[in-house]
Amino acid sequence: MLFVIIFFLLIVFTLSYFIWWLIYRKAFKSKKKISKILVFIGGIGLITFYYTPYSYYLEPSFWEFKNICKLDPEIYQFNGGKIDEEYYNKVLKYFDTSLDTLDWESIEKNSTLLTPEYLDYDENNEKYLYSYKIQKSRIKYIAHLLFEHKIDKRHLMKIEFALIWDTKRKYLTTKGMSSYELVFKPYRETCNIFEKGD
Repeated sequence: MLFVIIFFLLIVFTLSYFIWWLIYRKAFKSKKKISKILVFIGGIGLITFYYTPYSYYLEPSFWEFKNICKLDPEIYQFNGGKIDEEYYNKVLKYFDTSLDTLDWESIEKNSTLLTPEYLDYDENNEKYLYSYKIQKSRIKYIAHLLFEHKIDKRHLMKIEFALIWDTKRKYLTTKGMSSYELVFKPYRETCNIFEKGD
């Protein structure tokens, strides 16, 4: 673990030195020696920029993620949208399908009858859940189709839609709640980072 941290800092300070070298030699045509303090400050600046959410704004996949998050049911309804067939088709478009072109045989075969451990369980009604996940570049799309009584278009109660955006950033944390072993874990964002109407 110590090796990983040392390697990370070595890369950061080397990159900082290279940036200062470009500024000194190329921009200002200076022959002065590059100050170690400037390299250190530059390294701290790079680490800070890397771990701040504002750097996300420079990444195209973040903007794609933000636009798709507008389909989150709460955000969509807050902005005046209705949860209807048109909404479902907008969501399913990201899974390369629509309500009319869904593979109902596959859905019926792979659906799960809800049991008491599910939040949507109702002992008076049979409900079925079908989950569909797809990964496109850094965005993971997840859809849960919930059916009442029977698995077909007419009995579709709702579609739960979730997105996960891989920030490609890792953070240092413990392996588990009772462990002191340090590990780097990936940091991911979900649609709940956006407020309604954002």
